[in-house]
Amino acid sequence: MFENIRRFQRFLVESGMARNVLALPAPKTLLIEDHTSKDETGTAVFSQTVVEEEIVLVSRDLFASGHYNVAVAEAFKAVDNYVRDKTGLSSFSGSTLMENVFSSKKPKLVWSERKSISEKNEQDGYMRLYAGAMLGIRNPTTHEFNWVESAEVALELLVFAQHLLRKAKCARPSEGQGI
Repeated sequence: MFENIRRFQRFLVESGMARNVLALPAPKTLLIEDHTSKDETGTAVFSQTVVEEEIVLVSRDLFASGHYNVAVAEAFKAVDNYVRDKTGLSSFSGSTLMENVFSSKKPKLVWSERKSISEKNEQDGYMRLYAGAMLGIRNPTTHEFNWVESAEVALELLVFAQHLLRKAKCARPSEGQGI
């Protein structure tokens, strides 16, 4: 039932007929946000660019109702959860998880054989991107209010979260990891 409501809500927002958005499910209360004074093109751009289900499910309604900081925080938590679930490393999270999983020395997940300089650089570089995203984006948005205040910045960060999620989906267990 909620999925049908969300689809209808999405249709109304994208078609420009909506003046109010009901964010479901709301954490403790239902919030109706007035979008008459906001730029509604952000929601349309969101719908066209952010398509990975794990990101959409946790951030779309928050983004649509103007809760950009929380939308970004939830998207990066989704990346963290995906990597944790894929590897089974339930005792780690954040940058520690990412450094462990994508380590250039003993990675749990890889994209290549890591034989050439470029393949080694990719492994090390993405490990730094994942760990940096947890430190520089997920942590501040989780622990601070209004770290991300604009739709434009939120969209940039949500697309980055989506890229990291897609890259993690393409990763395979490294030799001997048995994940």
